[in-house]
Amino acid sequence: MSVRLMVLGVVDANPGTHGYEVLRELAAWRAETWSQIRSGSVYHALNQLEKEHLLDRSEPEPSAAGPTKSRYSATPAGRAELLALARRALQSVDQEAFAAGLAFMHLLTRDEVIDLIARRRDEFERISQYLSDLPREAAPSSPATHPEIIDSWETTFSATKNWLESLLTRLESGAYGFAGE
Repeated sequence: MSVRLMVLGVVDANPGTHGYEVLRELAAWRAETWSQIRSGSVYHALNQLEKEHLLDRSEPEPSAAGPTKSRYSATPAGRAELLALARRALQSVDQEAFAAGLAFMHLLTRDEVIDLIARRRDEFERISQYLSDLPREAAPSSPATHPEIIDSWETTFSATKNWLESLLTRLESGAYGFAGE
């Protein structure tokens, strides 16, 4: 989901861009440090999004510096998919997807972003509580009862829930700009 979201988002923000420009923009974000995005995945996403009629591709242009270049622009259906992917990402428990959602949260309204992130926070609270209630054995007979495994995940979910609460406070206080503002 995150590669589709990021590629659609970059093309939507830069109509008429080509694949190398998408890669360059994502490199400027340092997206490779917080996502699995690579050059092959970008070009695959461009081709797939075009097949799904979410992107329009121009006729390839000759280039003196190398291979021909095709330029891409988001279709109206591509813009709708971009918004749907951003909404899904902002409530995802997957950190990579969530980070991609944060990159495009400005496309949604403040109230919608707050609602989506509150849902994510609630899910992290539910998971943290579930993990807290799991049985642990001092001498575990299985990874299912290993206290260090359970505690590491419980700590991760609890810390993320706390961070989400602080993010929600910042958003409710007016941090960042959103659609319609």
